[in-house]
Amino acid sequence: MKKLLSLVAAAATASALAASAPVCVNAEDEENYLLSCSFESGEEGWEGRGGASVENSSKEASDGDHALYCSNRGDSWQGALYKLDSGFKSGETYSFSANVMYESGKDKDLYHFTMQYDLGGETVYKKIASANILKGRWAQLSNADFTIPSGADDVSIYIETEKGSGSFYVDDVKAASGGTAISGAKGGKYILGDVNTDGDVDVYDFVSARKLIISQDGDKSAPINADVDKSTEYEINDLVLLNNFLLGKIKEFPDNTPEPTVTPFDYEANKQFKEAPGDYFNACQQQGKVTKESYNGIRGNKSLYVYTPYDYDPEKQYNIFYLMHGGGENENTLFFQNDTMLQNMLDHMIMNGELEPLIVVTPTFNGSGSEAGNFYEELRASVIPFVEGKYSTYAESTSEADIKASRMHRAYGGFSMGSVSTWAVFQNDLDLVGYFMPLSGDHWQGSGAYGKAKSLADAVDKFGYDTNQYYIFAATGSDDIAYPNINPQVEEMKKMSQFNFTSDFSQGNFYFMVAPGKTHWWGYVRHYVYDALPYFFHETGE
Repeated sequence: MKKLLSLVAAAATASALAASAPVCVNAEDEENYLLSCSFESGEEGWEGRGGASVENSSKEASDGDHALYCSNRGDSWQGALYKLDSGFKSGETYSFSANVMYESGKDKDLYHFTMQYDLGGETVYKKIASANILKGRWAQLSNADFTIPSGADDVSIYIETEKGSGSFYVDDVKAASGGTAISGAKGGKYILGDVNTDGDVDVYDFVSARKLIISQDGDKSAPINADVDKSTEYEINDLVLLNNFLLGKIKEFPDNTPEPTVTPFDYEANKQFKEAPGDYFNACQQQGKVTKESYNGIRGNKSLYVYTPYDYDPEKQYNIFYLMHGGGENENTLFFQNDTMLQNMLDHMIMNGELEPLIVVTPTFNGSGSEAGNFYEELRASVIPFVEGKYSTYAESTSEADIKASRMHRAYGGFSMGSVSTWAVFQNDLDLVGYFMPLSGDHWQGSGAYGKAKSLADAVDKFGYDTNQYYIFAATGSDDIAYPNINPQVEEMKKMSQFNFTSDFSQGNFYFMVAPGKTHWWGYVRHYVYDALPYFFHETGE
């Protein structure tokens, strides 16, 4: 500790000498920049991207009196954009810098400084710089050695967020030749141990941390950077860890993020069909949101719909359920037909505590080669990476490793031909999905009931999962045209060691619910979703 306090005294002197040092580029040096936007005279050529709005604002500024304010964003990729002129050459390296700040929302948010360009007939997006920014603080996004790819055309730069659609400010955007160090906003980033948020972890942070410990406010006034072990509380242990880090006794901080409290789910071992209350298909006072999305995947350009629950928070992680339509239908079916209106049912279930808030996606197998049976290819290559790159799930990133690691928080189901696709996803994408809901449809691989069941059991063996690492809740009506095909398959599956039949998923992993007298119609099938979905996402696979 004595060694540390001696460093404090030396650093204080250095701080006093540096206090008057300029942090912004002098006006006479502006001619050295290929691009310099101070926004003192207006928007200066910047525009809203994807429907967002930009305007000159005098409310906030990182330097001077004005900045660019970006608002009316409906999605994370919508932001503030500037089209580069012909002075920027493809294949050459440049230095880029922008200062960014936001006022409301999460304590920290991930921002990107991104380049968009055309290359070989396709539009490409490449991150120039990224940083987790603290709310209410200006921070610099910069890269002194960014190369515009050879052949790039129609090049633009823009500011966006990783997730969410909050408003933000941009100021002092500059570009220069590669290798140029461009001064910008100091600190303002989420860096564990940077208690005074100046951008460095040093002895001054220990002084600030110590003052917080002995102050009357305690952790109430502590920035999130002070909670170095991520325990959600700033306490003496954080001060000790910071001390040890500065003295070189530890190289990194431990992660003491608290495990979420898990209450055992009250399963029924022999779940019986029960209809959702009739008013569940009317509008709910706590309405979620259904958003149409378009993506360019391995089957070309397609659309899908994403349901996000009431009070959706991009900072939280959500389970996700991909639900497929039947033959002759499309991605519109499940949210916009009178015999479905699943978004209303989900809203009521979540509001009444029957279901944890989750994300539900309705894609389409139309145009997928052999359609339903081949959709598993598109799910893996296109749909999951696209959706979970935009929405907050348990996948830490869209890498295959992170998607696999989060499989117990991902479900897939479907009706009729959508059920065919569900069995195909089980057989081929079991490493990506942990829960399955095939509704009124059998598997189409394998000869006869035994062959169908055997192909599914073989898939389990191929992927090497234990019986507590995948769960199937199937359902149909006793008068459904699919019943004569699915029931024999289920009876064969019951005989196989890979499938333990019960709806108590703490004891088994496979169940088949039969609704008396129900036929092949969404008006009945939506009630199967009501019965089955609350049984998902309670098992960890460990």
